[in-house]
Amino acid sequence: MKIFHATAEFFPYIKMGGLSDMLSSLSKEQSVSNEVSVALPLIQNLKTNPEFTGKTFSAIHPGSIIGAESSFILRDSKFREAKLGNVTLYFFDSPLFNTMDKIYENSDEHYRFALFSYACFHLSLSLEVDVFHCHDWHTALASYFHSSSPLGLPTVLTIHNLAYQGDHPEYLCGFLKGEPFYLNLDILKHKAKINYLKGAISTSSKVTTVSPGYRDEVLWEPNGCGLSFNLRQRGKDFIGILNGIDSEEWNPSIDKNISLPFNQKNVAKGKIQNKIALYKEIERDIDPKRPLIGLIGRLTWQKGYATFLASFKSKIELPFFFVFLGSGDHELENELFHHSHHNLDRLFFYKGYSESFARKIEASSDFFLMPSLFEPCGLNQMYSHAYGSIPIVSKVGGLKNTVMEDPYNPSESTGILFEAGDPLSLDLALERASKLYEDLNQLESIQTRIMNLNWSWSSRVKEYTSVYNSIIQPK
Repeated sequence: MKIFHATAEFFPYIKMGGLSDMLSSLSKEQSVSNEVSVALPLIQNLKTNPEFTGKTFSAIHPGSIIGAESSFILRDSKFREAKLGNVTLYFFDSPLFNTMDKIYENSDEHYRFALFSYACFHLSLSLEVDVFHCHDWHTALASYFHSSSPLGLPTVLTIHNLAYQGDHPEYLCGFLKGEPFYLNLDILKHKAKINYLKGAISTSSKVTTVSPGYRDEVLWEPNGCGLSFNLRQRGKDFIGILNGIDSEEWNPSIDKNISLPFNQKNVAKGKIQNKIALYKEIERDIDPKRPLIGLIGRLTWQKGYATFLASFKSKIELPFFFVFLGSGDHELENELFHHSHHNLDRLFFYKGYSESFARKIEASSDFFLMPSLFEPCGLNQMYSHAYGSIPIVSKVGGLKNTVMEDPYNPSESTGILFEAGDPLSLDLALERASKLYEDLNQLESIQTRIMNLNWSWSSRVKEYTSVYNSIIQPK
């Protein structure tokens, strides 16, 4: 099968969130038995230099009418082919993106991603693929292009986070009526705006999201963010498929980023040694025998860090040390900096993102906290399982699909659960974590067992293959 993915992010080149890791590991697994292509923008500040093959592909049909600005830009753009293992990458080399330092938070995103989506539509037809798979709102318009073309391909839309929909004032999107798009904007209209994601929900052959739990939550408001009715209309064509992780990439026994690689047999020693190295790196004199809780994530309201800060201030008697990696909301950054400066023996905050430091946190942590108000899937709880860090998570979305707490048989638990947005519930969860840490035998037993959990893509790829087969017409 020839599979084409269109995305704004792809690890290791562009990473802002879970989409990057998810698609990188999914396409890698799919490429074992399929021909997989991935299109992504070529920005100035790539994290890794691609291995270009020298081949280029046009972004618009050579016979297209060239009159409007959009057509001129697409004519002057191209895709540059690169390879990553068995996956073929197509970097969209365009004046729209190639001078950008970051992929998001640009004032004309509605225009840039519309042209990128059209270019992906054209490239997928040129490559004669079997199925087109778009991810989130940034490439959602490609689904509409395919559905409105007599040459269009079967399409799958995956929603990674429904809170971001690509909704823009209609007066900004008039260009979509003209060349080379010629779209009927009525399909895209939603609440007096043009909504790219709504258009793809309406026109894709199938719609998926990244966990069964999140799929069920977004069918009703407020979790549906205004689109629950549209998703309910898709019925059985809307499917929740749990994300997986690259178990070769996230493996503490071979991870070169951490101080002491470890496995199930020496997890206790591995945690201590990696803590010692981490505390030395951050220049904090912390007893490595104290329990360490790691936190990694974007500082947005979704992630529930206000709940964490409420518990942090109320449960000062607990023995935890917290290491926090993230950036985003300036008020949260400032408060975390304040605590990192004035509570040296309780919290360290690293502003920004570092893949290497994130892995050091996972390897060192005894527990990993995810207080999300909603979480489509989440990957860090799976990474934490792989590194023997017991997740403490809110009972939402994919977190409740991947973490289980059995109060009657704690030794069978794979983490600790609490109610989202409830500081008191988190307080009680932290108390249970503290009590568990005092029982080192049970702690190590749970750590050893969660390291054996299988979150690889092998079974989930079969679910996507089933979705693809259900929409591909026999030739």
